[in-house]
Amino acid sequence: MISADQIKELREKTGAGISDIKKALEESGGDMGRALETIERKLGSSATKRSGRETGAGLIDAYVHANGKIGVLMELFCETDFVARNPAFKELAHDLALQIAAMNPLYLSIEAVPQEVLQAEKSRAEAEVRKMRKPSHITEEIVEGKIKAYFGPASLLSQPFVKDQNKSVQDIVNEAIGRFGENIKVGRFFRLEL
Repeated sequence: MISADQIKELREKTGAGISDIKKALEESGGDMGRALETIERKLGSSATKRSGRETGAGLIDAYVHANGKIGVLMELFCETDFVARNPAFKELAHDLALQIAAMNPLYLSIEAVPQEVLQAEKSRAEAEVRKMRKPSHITEEIVEGKIKAYFGPASLLSQPFVKDQNKSVQDIVNEAIGRFGENIKVGRFFRLEL
């Protein structure tokens, strides 16, 4: 038996629609943990459907650490002004600014790494892997893994989210896309530290 309290709790946690919550609870036999996982998977899959949509609205958020020695200014884009004014969207922007302050990413994503920096690291990794004398297809996989391992922690979207280490920042953005029903993109960000 699914209670209104369960539906309310999951709605507050995820922002998903009531019908999606009911369906997830029914599929999980009332298990809140499994229902939450189901909803988060669904919200993430809706992010890929919306990824090509234009983001013409958004906001700029600023975060200054309590000691006054670290500051962040960042852009967060969405499709409509309606979502940009939503307190939950503003909270997401502030959480991302906090992430940038805490983790000091150099790039938005691995794809945003400048080509010359990426190529220099790739050359270094290839030279290292060549010494292992592996077949070429395995060498390529090892080099790709080394590139991801090297640039992943320096890329905002690949980093573990500071408020939930089990999720990446990209997961948090994808969940927000599902919750708001709009495409959301992180824009430029600047971090200053004394």
